Amino acid sequence: MNPFPRFINNATVSRPQNVWVDADLAATGSQYLGHPLTARQRMVVGIILIATVAIMLGRAAQLQLFHGAAYRVLAEGNRIRTYTTLAPRGVVYDRYGIALTENTPQLSVALIPFDVPRDEPARAQLFQHVAAAVQTDPSIFFDKWNGFSSEQRRSVEPFIVIPNVEVEQGLQLQAMAPAWPGIVVLTTPRRDYIASRDGLYGLSHVVGYVSRVGDGELSSERGYARSDIVGRSGVEQAYETYLKGTNGRQEVEVDALGALQHIYAEVAPTPGNNVWLSIDSELQQVLEAAMLSGLGRAKGQRGVGVVLDPRNGEVLALASYPGFDANMFTEGNNGYAALAADPNQPLFNRVVQGRYPSGSTIKPFVAAAALEEKIITPLTSFLSTGGISVGQWFFPDWKAGGHGQTDVRKAIAESVNTFFYIIGGGYGDQPGLGIEALSAYEARFGFGAVTGIDLPGEVSGLLPTPAWKKEVKGESWYIGDTYHAAIGQGDVLVTPLQIAAATAILANGGKRITPHVLYEVEGHSDRKPPTEIIGIGLTEDTVAVVREGMRRTVTDGSARSLGTLPITAAGKTGTAEVGGDIATHAWFSGFAPYENPQLVITILLENVGEGSSFAVPVARDVLTWWAAHRAE
Repeated sequence: MNPFPRFINNATVSRPQNVWVDADLAATGSQYLGHPLTARQRMVVGIILIATVAIMLGRAAQLQLFHGAAYRVLAEGNRIRTYTTLAPRGVVYDRYGIALTENTPQLSVALIPFDVPRDEPARAQLFQHVAAAVQTDPSIFFDKWNGFSSEQRRSVEPFIVIPNVEVEQGLQLQAMAPAWPGIVVLTTPRRDYIASRDGLYGLSHVVGYVSRVGDGELSSERGYARSDIVGRSGVEQAYETYLKGTNGRQEVEVDALGALQHIYAEVAPTPGNNVWLSIDSELQQVLEAAMLSGLGRAKGQRGVGVVLDPRNGEVLALASYPGFDANMFTEGNNGYAALAADPNQPLFNRVVQGRYPSGSTIKPFVAAAALEEKIITPLTSFLSTGGISVGQWFFPDWKAGGHGQTDVRKAIAESVNTFFYIIGGGYGDQPGLGIEALSAYEARFGFGAVTGIDLPGEVSGLLPTPAWKKEVKGESWYIGDTYHAAIGQGDVLVTPLQIAAATAILANGGKRITPHVLYEVEGHSDRKPPTEIIGIGLTEDTVAVVREGMRRTVTDGSARSLGTLPITAAGKTGTAEVGGDIATHAWFSGFAPYENPQLVITILLENVGEGSSFAVPVARDVLTWWAAHRAE
């Protein structure tokens, strides 16, 4: 018997279990539900219903408003996709139109994470098949996949796993890829460096290299795609904005495996702008050959060569040794670890980043300061007997017994230390410049600051002062510090490019130029290299006297081996001590022709000995070729 009888037409009817009967329940107080609901129960039920509806609406809003884009990607992933078409990178040429770089198509194996099987066994089988086809370890695919974030695993962008596969393998993979979900073979550009391929490793510091764009660089504002490359050093980095170009895109329809079915729309990429450099490739070859020969003779391994035009600052050749093969950084080649571990630091651009004691190459600029400040006249002379003594300290000449009576021209030509000790710090009744005035004049020549060359990573060198020494070393300044600074020793540090740029000031009559490697950017007539030259406040007489001393360096002094050149030259040698038993640095910096300078050359060979013995012969080889092939 049903325990809940129903009254219909005043008759008692027993309702079988599990049978629902429609009736007017109003009079019964909803006894069909068991008992009437109290007001409190009705309120609780109402709250539950309202909360449930609110949760459902909130979830719908979250899915639609906050995650709608992601889920639309998932929904459309099997149908409509937008792919990036990489823009060809601009080509880098030398001043005569000789290509220094080129773009070569390459085949690369990539993953489209969205299409990769989520089933682990299926995914493992896929990776093993692809790895076997390209004869590589499948772990590179597993590592790539395991490194993806959850967001990246939903991406329909290709992630390159194996760049630059052999053409035959790539073509086979292209044929098999449609059956492998998530695997595509892309045709991407590879940056090749012709100069490196031809053995001109010193030029790699000028041209630079590229590498794959990083995750932090993938912003819509910068316009990079995941498979893009970006300049990392040299001109490739400095002029990235022009070289890159603008990527194109394709809107395509794909099937469930990601295979292309139809192209809906396409925007072609805009190639990057070609860039012409002021570099003379033939002169660069001569410089690098001379550097290698010079290092071989000196049994050295590291050095710098700079050749520039003192009239406008154009860098004609630039070499930092050891150099490196920039092609080691192209896709599929990973030479960074070996280069970074090399104790000779081939990735280090010594031209703009190397800080060295200048040695005697600083002396012409010290002489100019003393002439300008009337510390001396062109006729002033001092007796060099082998050095000077101050208290218990002795400051020697490099020549035992000294150089005899010496004026400013002879002091430059024979690099007489005593003369520069006196004009720098004073001695007896003869006043000197003092460190403050000395540093101020050297700063006019560009020391202690960057030159502004259009290459990344330039450092400023160092002009020591009493305040600097107190702050950095916690020591007082002594007269011996000034003497050392006056001959380019002690704490004075310069870059080879600073020496070359300062030499250009004396060569061109007293005007500062900004060294630059850019000659022209195609299609950007407004993008011109800095050609402004600014006087630094030297009188014509001062410049003439210092130049005469540098000319005598070649005719009668420490660079006499340049006297046989078919052109007239002037310059200054330097032998810079580095402390302890370590061999000195060999310097030479000069210009030619003497009467109408068209070229400045600066050579530094690290830890090999005297400048006259090792740096000058390198300069002679370069100047000999230049006189025969380039002199106007």
